[in-house]
Amino acid sequence: MAYSSRRIYRLVLFFLGLSGLLLMRLFYLQVIHGPQLALEGLSIRVQELPVDVARGEILDRNRIPLTNISQQYSIVIFPGQIENKTATAFAKLDSIIGLPPELLESGLRRLNTTEYPFRLTNGIESSTAKQINDMQLPGIVAVAEKVRYGHGALAAHVVGYINSADNRGVSGIESMYDALLRGSQPEYVAAIVDAGQQLIPGLGYKRMKLTAADRETNIVLTIDKQIQQHVEEIMNRTIVKGAVVVMRPSSGEILAMASRPTFDANNLSQYLEQNSSPLLNRAVSSYQPGSVFKLVVAAAALENKTVKMDDVFFDPGYIDVNNIRFQGWDYERGPKGRLTITEAMAHSSNPVFIQIALNLGAEKLIAMAQKLGYGSRTKLEFFGESEGNLPEADQLYPGDLANLAIGQGFCEATPVQLAQTVATIVNDGIKVEPYIVSQLTSQEGVTVKNFQESRPNVRVMSRQTAEKLRGMMGAVTQYGTGQAAYVEGFGSAGKTGSAETGRTNKTGQGINHAWFVGFAPLDHPKYVIVVFVEEGMSGSNVAAPIFREIAASILRY
Repeated sequence: MAYSSRRIYRLVLFFLGLSGLLLMRLFYLQVIHGPQLALEGLSIRVQELPVDVARGEILDRNRIPLTNISQQYSIVIFPGQIENKTATAFAKLDSIIGLPPELLESGLRRLNTTEYPFRLTNGIESSTAKQINDMQLPGIVAVAEKVRYGHGALAAHVVGYINSADNRGVSGIESMYDALLRGSQPEYVAAIVDAGQQLIPGLGYKRMKLTAADRETNIVLTIDKQIQQHVEEIMNRTIVKGAVVVMRPSSGEILAMASRPTFDANNLSQYLEQNSSPLLNRAVSSYQPGSVFKLVVAAAALENKTVKMDDVFFDPGYIDVNNIRFQGWDYERGPKGRLTITEAMAHSSNPVFIQIALNLGAEKLIAMAQKLGYGSRTKLEFFGESEGNLPEADQLYPGDLANLAIGQGFCEATPVQLAQTVATIVNDGIKVEPYIVSQLTSQEGVTVKNFQESRPNVRVMSRQTAEKLRGMMGAVTQYGTGQAAYVEGFGSAGKTGSAETGRTNKTGQGINHAWFVGFAPLDHPKYVIVVFVEEGMSGSNVAAPIFREIAASILRY
């Protein structure tokens, strides 16, 4: 009797344990893993077409989108839903939008050769899309699709572009932060059907992601969309090839960065063979800075006390260095005579600054240039950024040093590097690294990482030297070569540059790059602006007026 009771008790325990395991498995399958299994089971009866790539947005400093700013409507065909696969299948659709014959022919061919959904056409109006959907044509649906890069999108070289075939960034921010921007699962338009290819009642056509996806991240830039728009509108009228950089000197934030010519990321193939290199971001490409480099010469001379503000130099219109004659840019006008260093900067005297550089020596000049960031990439680390070029001091013969003093020869710098130089002068000698990415955020807008914190500051010149340099730059716009850059009502200061390329035009005239670098307003400067016009000939006549227009537009904004 006791033996039978124990046996029954064990059997009860066994069945209870087995039932518990079954219940646990059922709970796991239906509750925990249920949604995924349901999607997997459902996918057998889903016909889908990807319509939106999974990719985070690129936003300006105020979180205004620079990508996905527009949408288009496309017509998607589900062949399994269309019974009569002849020309009459598209008759009602054709009556609404007037399909071209070649498109009709292509659509009919695909209708009869594939069971997978396909995009018949895109770029239709939203009102037309609504009309099509209201007709509820079997197997035909109009869907909205995001346009990653709208027509005339701003900051094309900053944002960059993607390869839509694999959703991978190729240039700009799209490439630099590709791993964060790129989600793993696109969004589909799908028809949920039964075994007979008929829509399941109540489900119809849906937008959905078929599996769980890695979440994409949004990138918040330091760019101000309004300032960027002001800059680009002015550039469209004034610069064929060149670049503009606008920076906040106190923080290093890039408020605008634009390069010309620009490009439409939706039609890249038409730009690949153009001689003007529209895909090149000239804001981070290197060029000879010309007389803008005289700011570095003056900074080094003042810091090393080889020049005082009241020293007087003589400009005869030229200077001979080892039997090589270096002429002033306005040699034909004759000698400038006696000049202080401020007057030499205002009138951009080549002979005086070559004399100052020779007295200073190559080692001290190169050391100051390196401190200011020449010859190395900025911490911007932007896609395709050049480090420029700065020669070694022991490789400079007197003639080479003379060339370097006026920003020619082996010296090359990017517009961003020159913006950093001016920002250092404005910032009382403290160099602030430029940056263009402010924050990373989740899709819900929650900050994941903040790049604004702990920005390194390095003093590269004394406050007194920086103040003197600002005074010299003020003289440039008040009575010197940069008077066309003076902003009425606000004041401005800067330096002109006309860098020789060594090439000549059809008339035999030397081709120069035009520069103007400066800051505004004059008191308590808020903006550093660099204008570079490739083959623009004259910094005074071409780049300076563009600077004035940009500065005035931003200051009024």
